[in-house]
Amino acid sequence: MEEIIKKYVDECLGFVQEHREYLMYVSSYEEPIESEMRDSLDNAILQGKSVKIYVTQPEHTNYMVDIITEKDHVWKAIDNQISDEDISQLESILNIILPLSYKTYLKYKHFYEIFWDLDVCLYPKPIHSWNKILIENNKELQEEILDKGYFAIGRYSDYGVIALKLTDNENKEGEVVLFDYETPEKEVLAPNFVEFLNQILQNPKPVLQELKGWEKKMYKME
Repeated sequence: MEEIIKKYVDECLGFVQEHREYLMYVSSYEEPIESEMRDSLDNAILQGKSVKIYVTQPEHTNYMVDIITEKDHVWKAIDNQISDEDISQLESILNIILPLSYKTYLKYKHFYEIFWDLDVCLYPKPIHSWNKILIENNKELQEEILDKGYFAIGRYSDYGVIALKLTDNENKEGEVVLFDYETPEKEVLAPNFVEFLNQILQNPKPVLQELKGWEKKMYKME
């Protein structure tokens, strides 16, 4: 279990670190990066880079990202600071029991947005606000998800929420499902959290791809 969780996080971090100028910053209009996770970027690596580029993956919809600007802020991953007591407090606030696999995931490194599957983005884990993010997202969806015995852990593309089926024991692993924003239907994505991460890692590594000539003209890039 722990091996797959660490591999998932490390592979995702490795990918975004390769393309830090596009994938490892927080926009100036978002919440500031927490001080322990702030990093710097050598502006020399921006020279000759396109201001917009596609992130692509077979059988997924490409999406466009912008290069970092001087107003944006680079983040770095840091070692975990979440304790078992911190997780227990989160469970108490929401009156839930999280599966052991997800607790293990919470206790492995702090980071902002990372991904491997272009459709799947688990909620970020900043060092001081990881719990606030989880509480707010679940209370916002309390009637639709939490009250039905599920726990929101991330978003699926731009049309759904990824959630864990909760049980009465941390050693019981519930299924991972997709709740569609538009319909009351839910789709099972994997039998448990570890298998969900393992399935994601079967996807080929995403790649960055330049815009076509006409697209660059449309965005006044040339």
